Amino acid sequence: MLIEPRSLDDPAVLELLGELQLEYVHRYGGPDETELSSTEFTTPHGTFLLACHEGLPVGIGGWRTLDVSSYSGIRDDDAEIKRMYVRATTRRRGVARRLLGALERTATDAGRRRIVLETGTAQPEAIALYEAGGYFPMTERYGRYAYTEFARYYSKDLPPLRLATAADLPLLQDIERAAGAPFAELGMTAVADDEPPGIEELRHYCDAGQAWVHLDSGGRPDGYLLADVVDGQAHIEQVSVHPDHARAGIGRMLIDHAAGWARDRGHRALTLTTYVDVPWNAPYYERLGFRFLDDAHLGPELREIRAAETHHGLDRWPRAAMRREL
Repeated sequence: MLIEPRSLDDPAVLELLGELQLEYVHRYGGPDETELSSTEFTTPHGTFLLACHEGLPVGIGGWRTLDVSSYSGIRDDDAEIKRMYVRATTRRRGVARRLLGALERTATDAGRRRIVLETGTAQPEAIALYEAGGYFPMTERYGRYAYTEFARYYSKDLPPLRLATAADLPLLQDIERAAGAPFAELGMTAVADDEPPGIEELRHYCDAGQAWVHLDSGGRPDGYLLADVVDGQAHIEQVSVHPDHARAGIGRMLIDHAAGWARDRGHRALTLTTYVDVPWNAPYYERLGFRFLDDAHLGPELREIRAAETHHGLDRWPRAAMRREL
């Protein structure tokens, strides 16, 4: 399945929007009359997603930023889900769950900290989906149907992640230097002293939307992840967490976020290269579901990465490639 951004007036989106309105008529006696504009679902104010399976459209959904001055109970870091719908012939196959996850991830990428939504009592399947996904009822009511008996409102907090910006790049270098320091305690001084990625290299990932940061309680990056595509699969180029914030689940959060990004794009696996015997390297990744790849199963691009690492002197300590199925 592929889940990708589309315009609100994309033909496939319009077709599914029409089906959704017919379903509203069937369930509620009339269409949803909430006015939507395509500009509401464009970066950085929102996004609209189309899910396709084997090339056929199967689901849609978007999120937008609401005007806090016009809606009671809405925060300025909220994202509101709108027009989430899965075609009847493809329900009960996990499409809605995947689509909801993609909406949460893209809102997180944009720096949203909470996601809110409006549904109704005539949609018990939707209510069950949201509650199973960690959404809780809101006491606040907003929008066109705030004073109706059938409207129900839910919210869910989002993780403190977002896409990296140009202003973050020097901080990522600082995190990398700090994360390298513990290697010296294992006698791996060459690793500890290795220079972090340069600003231009980091900018490449940032511009591609393939660099994420985790934010501490003060909104400052304390961990980051860079993703690439290698041999047709998603590849973690680098994931580092500042030692002052180690063992707090930050690395796992970043990797799981990247895994969702990879699944949305149709990738079947995540790969990476790492040190075999360093406790916070291969043993840690094994706990996250990664398994070792022997040389016979390396693709040509991953083989080139391993050769470059050897040339750089990193193989002075046992090093290997790993893969996590998605």
